[in-house]
Amino acid sequence: MRALDSGRLLAVLAACIVTVVVAACGGSGSDATSSDSTSKTPLAVVKPVVDCSKLASTDITDIGGAGSTISSATVTAATVNGASVNFCTVKGTLAPSNTFEVALPVDSWTQRFAELGCGGLCGNLSDPTKQSSFSFSYTCPLVQQGGFVTAATDMGHSGQDATWSSDPQKQADFAYRGQHITTLAAKKLIKAYYGQEQKYSYFVGCSDGGREALMAAQRYPSDYNGIVAGAPAAHFQIQNSLYHGWNVESNSTTGTSAGKAVLYADKAQVLHKAVVAACGGQAGVADGLIADPRTCHFDPATIQCAASASSTSNCLTAAEVDTAKKLYSGPTDAATGMLMLGGSPLYGSEANWIGVEVPTSNSTDAPVPVSSIFSYMIVTGAYNLIFTGSPTMPNIDTFGYHDASFYPNYLQTNHALNDATSPDLSAFKNAGGKLILWHGWADQQISPLFTIRYYQAVKDTMGEASANEFSRLYLVPGVGHCGGGEGFPNIDLVSQITGWVEQSAAPNAVMTYQTDATTNKVTASRPVYPYPAVAKFSGNGDWHDGANWSQGAPLYNDPAPAWAGSAFYTTYSPKTQGVAAP
Repeated sequence: MRALDSGRLLAVLAACIVTVVVAACGGSGSDATSSDSTSKTPLAVVKPVVDCSKLASTDITDIGGAGSTISSATVTAATVNGASVNFCTVKGTLAPSNTFEVALPVDSWTQRFAELGCGGLCGNLSDPTKQSSFSFSYTCPLVQQGGFVTAATDMGHSGQDATWSSDPQKQADFAYRGQHITTLAAKKLIKAYYGQEQKYSYFVGCSDGGREALMAAQRYPSDYNGIVAGAPAAHFQIQNSLYHGWNVESNSTTGTSAGKAVLYADKAQVLHKAVVAACGGQAGVADGLIADPRTCHFDPATIQCAASASSTSNCLTAAEVDTAKKLYSGPTDAATGMLMLGGSPLYGSEANWIGVEVPTSNSTDAPVPVSSIFSYMIVTGAYNLIFTGSPTMPNIDTFGYHDASFYPNYLQTNHALNDATSPDLSAFKNAGGKLILWHGWADQQISPLFTIRYYQAVKDTMGEASANEFSRLYLVPGVGHCGGGEGFPNIDLVSQITGWVEQSAAPNAVMTYQTDATTNKVTASRPVYPYPAVAKFSGNGDWHDGANWSQGAPLYNDPAPAWAGSAFYTTYSPKTQGVAAP
């Protein structure tokens, strides 16, 4: 791709994003004493009123309980956007074992706080001073200038040994408590360090961090003014059992976790190339991206190798075709034919399957067991979290892939503990909260169809007009799980959420970018619009240039098909256990 000339890029920015960036993330850069123009009442940079070391004596037992301690409070330097920024870095533990870290800017705090989500099954503590931890803030000046206090937690356990997931307290800390008490501790440290509370609080997370984001909106509606939830694993019980389990069984020579893989990396690429040729791009745009994969009706059998083929390197064998079809379609209930899952990997995501649904090796290499792929590992790591308290402990080979009773009999037990799919967000809305959901259409780990179903459930529960007052969903073509892929993965949603919260500037068009891997120079740009609208090329000018795109009508209007787990997306009361969060 060619780079956009600076004039056209500036026009794109001016038209679609800079108004919000300046308003929501602004600041003068080097002048640490200046105020930004974010709010109707500008927020001045606030300096500390005590030495950083004093925070080491802050009592946090009122938040985490007996045994909660701060282990250190020291000034550290971090490189943010190429500049050195000083932080008062506070580390500690909230009982029984929630390790946390809070980074408080020494010279650049703009009275904002952001809790950062933790991905996977967590078990690690991210560095909150790293800009990479602050996802979806591409070019946001406020983030680049160290304007936020940020906090992170390991959510109550370290590593992924089998013991933590069977501990009721650690289950609760992972499910919902860890992020909440870390937020309370961070806010207490803010008050002690700066002599005042934050003006605005935010949560930014993706994958399980997206689940944590929605968990906060549902359980603790006053914790945050604004939330950005990317590719949320909100359907934790389903995602880490039936969804990933089906991917394993579908790609197995035996149909069980004891088999070898059928579909490998090279053949996933062959499949992807064929899908893109059939469904990718639009008139005048040779990018291969699928604007809405639900409009694609590709049949893998069309690239099945002929029986007489001497080489199968550019086609799929009958077994590979069968695996691809199973991955796309998902399992069905044997009695009714109803879908067991609310979503499956979508057309256009095939290249991203590598390492998740299929091995990283090729079909010409030695066969590998399906137990070596990510889908298998995430399922087996989540057994205790999902099934503790169930009548029996099923395994990946005994999940009820074709039996809808698996939901009430096995997944219901901890649904209200681990899942964040309750669609009644009225308390969050009434507290003034704003929510931005986003998902990559080519996500290889969590189907965007689940996020669409949740968003629709919110609208059905609260009314579309009410939901539109505080929530948005963005779907980004060609983008994989929490980023990456062939699409436009660079996006600044932090500007959008701060602008919405602080200026009542409801987001519409959000510009996304592709950049050169070596120079980081922008090579193409394109807007995305609130779901279900899509970006449409004008037909004039360079399609690489986002200024030549506008809002188009939805491409898909069919109602989502019924599925066995739909009751999990209705309103429910959350389950608590162990030490209660304050």
